[in-house]
Amino acid sequence: GNRKSEMSWAACCSNKQMQDMFFGESSSMMFRDAAKGRREAPCQWCFEQVQMFVVGKSLIWVCDNCKGVSEACEKCGTPVRQQTIRKDNYKTCSMCFKKDFKKLEKTKVQYVTTTRTMQQLQKDLEKVSNQRENAAKDGLIRPFLLLVSLPPVARLQIAINLGWTFIGDGMMGDSHAESWDILSRKGSGLRDRMTRMRDTWLRREVNWYSILLPLCEELCVPAYMNWSEEFVSPKLSYAEALKECHKTTSPNVDSLENELADKIGKQQRARMSSLQACSLAELKNSEAIRKLLTMPQLQSQAVQALLSYALDSTFLQLARRDGSDGTGVVEAEDLLEDVLAFFSGVCKGEEQVFEELAKLKRRAKVGRDGVETERDAAPPGSILNANITGFWLTMDLLDIDASAGPGKILPVVFQLMMGKGRLALHGVRIEDYLRGDFDN
Repeated sequence: GNRKSEMSWAACCSNKQMQDMFFGESSSMMFRDAAKGRREAPCQWCFEQVQMFVVGKSLIWVCDNCKGVSEACEKCGTPVRQQTIRKDNYKTCSMCFKKDFKKLEKTKVQYVTTTRTMQQLQKDLEKVSNQRENAAKDGLIRPFLLLVSLPPVARLQIAINLGWTFIGDGMMGDSHAESWDILSRKGSGLRDRMTRMRDTWLRREVNWYSILLPLCEELCVPAYMNWSEEFVSPKLSYAEALKECHKTTSPNVDSLENELADKIGKQQRARMSSLQACSLAELKNSEAIRKLLTMPQLQSQAVQALLSYALDSTFLQLARRDGSDGTGVVEAEDLLEDVLAFFSGVCKGEEQVFEELAKLKRRAKVGRDGVETERDAAPPGSILNANITGFWLTMDLLDIDASAGPGKILPVVFQLMMGKGRLALHGVRIEDYLRGDFDN
């Protein structure tokens, strides 16, 4: 009798009316979209109307702009964040609330487009707050201040990477509250994700060094090599790292950050084809790029690693712009323009640093139809202004799975390294703002 009832249940499920009763009218449309592999929809992570792509043969959608993962709502077929799915029998979306989406989209654009002057940025880095005290106490003051120095759009992208969004949240717009949340949020913040990656039976403090160390070991030190064969920075013991993270100056941590950024860049360069490497070498001999490479502001160690990464990364993206697998022709002026855009996002008036170079940027090209074509810049207020699109390509080239362990943490840490390089370009050092946090 049991088997019979199973059969009848399967038959009822294959019936069109019964399907509609269980899954809602739009389920067929939802499956059709999934078969095509892409659709346009509002994303509940970055609150933009975007292209979404389906993962494999599932009903899981990834936003092309912020890489947030959504599931399809079984009532209306819209991709929804898991957090907003009600815990009842079927997945329903709070997107059946279009009014709210429009409102939040507006506040998000205001939030993302606010820029600070250099004075405001320095004030933010000097500001005293409870969150800052907690960060100093837990050995996380360096990443905390690097997060504070990032533009709001970059912090929003980091939160989405780690699994939540600030849009519509009470702390949205407070740089100190957001930065501390990214580090300490229970279960999904940087600190808790790190303990999941490591053995936690020791219950030790997860400070900035203990976040960087396993990342470096996992991504840059093969199993058959020692630490000292790969890294110049010494490998600190737990007690030494604890001391370094609770001091105003931490040269070992600083050099490890620079080395990690440098190594990721070198790994990416090693994956270039010989044709790409030759094209890039030729471009580096062009007047525009030569002038860029000899700029005095770009000679510090923190900026050098970032500069070579920026050149490789923007070159690889431009070479793929024509839809090829990286064999497209790249012009020096385009490369220069994209590298300058890569270094932007620190403060108002930052263009002055590159004033000389800006004159070498290409004029708008006139197409056959007589219309001028400009560079594909991200629209204002878009999450794409977080300036991390090139890093998804890097992760892909290095075969790093973005959904697990180091793949979740690396984009966040790398964004902080990029932020540090951009600050160095303006002569700002995080160490200069740590004096009041410790007694020594």
